[in-house]
Amino acid sequence: LIAGGGYLRQRAGDESERFVPDCVVAFGVNPSGIVSRNGYVIEEVGKPPDLVLEVASRSTRRRDYTVKRDGYAAYGVGEYWRFDHAPGRSRVPLAGDILVGGQYEPLPIHTDPEGLIWGYSPLLDLEICWDDGNVQLRDHYTKEFLLKPEQERRMRESETTRADAERRARLAAEERIRQLEAELEHQRNT
Repeated sequence: LIAGGGYLRQRAGDESERFVPDCVVAFGVNPSGIVSRNGYVIEEVGKPPDLVLEVASRSTRRRDYTVKRDGYAAYGVGEYWRFDHAPGRSRVPLAGDILVGGQYEPLPIHTDPEGLIWGYSPLLDLEICWDDGNVQLRDHYTKEFLLKPEQERRMRESETTRADAERRARLAAEERIRQLEAELEHQRNT
């Protein structure tokens, strides 16, 4: 499951403990029930999300680094990542934590000479990168960026267009061959 905008809480009826993460990732769950109710209830799903992502804003920044961080740790969320478009004096654009013994420990964050900021997600086995305000995923071993959904869609569309053009060319060639064969047959019979 990869979803965003829905609520996350421990128990279905408990309104006192409710977060709305920007994105949750959970492996080995049935996404249909979670998506249809627009919420992730740990008690019903049987496990917490594996990873939570938050994008900070002025109004949520402090809560992302304190209340939500503590809450997600208490829920048992394995990794917690935060992105901050305007990090300010004491915040960084990218931060990640891994749950160890019920407490979050910071994951190392690196900055490449070109200015790319990234951290390795053991859960995803990918690098989560902050590149001048854009979040991207990168293969940890090849250092190749994964395609964003719009890039993937454009690539599929261009592949479809190319396949359609090849199919039309093949059909046209087959039709031309039939015409030539018909002309040859006609010439032999006359």
